Amino acid sequence: MKKIRRSEEVTNARSLEILRTLATTYTLSDEQKKTLDYLEKTVKRTSDESEQLVKRLMEKFGFTKITAIQLVNLSIESIEELKFLLTHLERREYSETELKELYKILTER
Repeated sequence: MKKIRRSEEVTNARSLEILRTLATTYTLSDEQKKTLDYLEKTVKRTSDESEQLVKRLMEKFGFTKITAIQLVNLSIESIEELKFLLTHLERREYSETELKELYKILTER
């Protein structure tokens, strides 16, 4: 049995980058292949863009790293959806102005 040496929260874009790198050297398991296929269909930003966005959200809104990563990974489609997600991820209220600004940042491409 292999032991986990370390763990780190990463964006889906970074996971995609890691799996693509592994695929060039190793034969991926069925689970890894399915994950790679899913990520290739859903990831819209590069790893660097995602990491910069995570940092921006942490600095501007005070999110924890895991909350910022979750927001970056999700394809949020409305301010109402964002408000609902924040209710479960964070323990504070956000003004309409903050929600609009956050939504704009998350949907920029």
